[in-house]
Amino acid sequence: MFKSQKTIDWGLIIIIIFLWATQVPVIRFIGDRLGAITVAFIPMIISTIIFLPILWVENKKRNVKFRWRWKDIKYFILPGLIGIFIMQYAYTLGSKLTIVANAGIITLAIPVFVGILASFLLKEKLNLIRIVSFVLAIAGVLMTSISDISGSNLFHGQYFLGNMIFLFACLCCAYYNTYCKLLVDKKFTELEILVYCSIIGSIASIPLLIWVEPFHPIQFFLHSGKIALFGILELSLFVYGIPALLFFYVLKRLDVTQAILGNYLLPFFIALFGIALLNEKISALMIIGGVIIFISTLMVTIYEKTLVEFSKKITFNKRKINS
Repeated sequence: MFKSQKTIDWGLIIIIIFLWATQVPVIRFIGDRLGAITVAFIPMIISTIIFLPILWVENKKRNVKFRWRWKDIKYFILPGLIGIFIMQYAYTLGSKLTIVANAGIITLAIPVFVGILASFLLKEKLNLIRIVSFVLAIAGVLMTSISDISGSNLFHGQYFLGNMIFLFACLCCAYYNTYCKLLVDKKFTELEILVYCSIIGSIASIPLLIWVEPFHPIQFFLHSGKIALFGILELSLFVYGIPALLFFYVLKRLDVTQAILGNYLLPFFIALFGIALLNEKISALMIIGGVIIFISTLMVTIYEKTLVEFSKKITFNKRKINS
C-alpha cells in the first residue's frame, strides 16, 4: 500500500508538471492579443471565482465555516502577496525583459531555492540521494535544453535586468511552494490554500488592473477572440487551479524538496509542446535527458527510503572492513 501511494504521488507530480508546462505555449498563443498584466492576473482571478464556490461546498460537507478570521487568514498574507501577486508580476515583467533561453536556464534555480528554504523553514534534510537526484536532474535538463543554452546570454547588459527580475520571481515561487508545506502541516485543505492565497493575490492585483493596464470586462469578452478566451480559461483551470490542488495533496506525504524536483521536467515538457505545436525537432539528447530526469524524480519520490538504507549499508560495510 505504501509503495502504491508513492507511485501515485510520482504519477501526480508528472501530471502537475505537464499541466504547468502548458503555460508557455498558451501564453505564446495569446500574448499578442492581451496585455502582460491581463495575462498574469485575470486567469488567477477567474480561478479564484471558479474554486471559491467549490470551497463553500467542501466546507458545507465538513460542517465548517470559512476561515476568514485573522487567526487563520494571517497565514495566507505572505504566500498570497509573495507567491501569487509578486511572483506573477515579476515573472511577467522578467519575461518581457529577457529571452526564452535565459528564462529556461534560470528556472533551474527553483528546486535549489526550495532545498535551501526547506532546510531553514521546514528543517528538511538534504541527504545524499536528494543531492545525487538534483545533480542528475540538472544534467538531464542541460541535455534537453542544449540549444537554448548555446543561445543564452545571461550576463549580457541588455538582458541583465530582466534576468535578475526573473530570478527574483523564481525565488518567490520557491518561497510559495515551501510555505505551502507549512500550511499543509497546519491541516488547511488543498482548496483552502488555493482559494485563500489566490484571494490575497487577486486583491493586490486590482490596482494594476485599474491604473497600470486598465481591464474592461465587456470589451475583453467581446473583442479578445476565441483563442484568447480559451487561453485564459486554460490558464485559470490547468495552470493556476488543478495543478495547485494536486501539488498540495502530494505535499501531505512528500517533503517539498522531493515534490519540487519534478520542476526539472518543465523544460522537457515545454520542448515536447514545441515539437507538437510549433514544429520543432526532437534530438537524441532531448530523449536521453528526459529519461534521466524521470529517473531522478523516481529516486526521491518512490525509492528514496530504499536507496538511503542501501547507501547506509554500504557505508557500514566499508567501515567494518576498514576497522
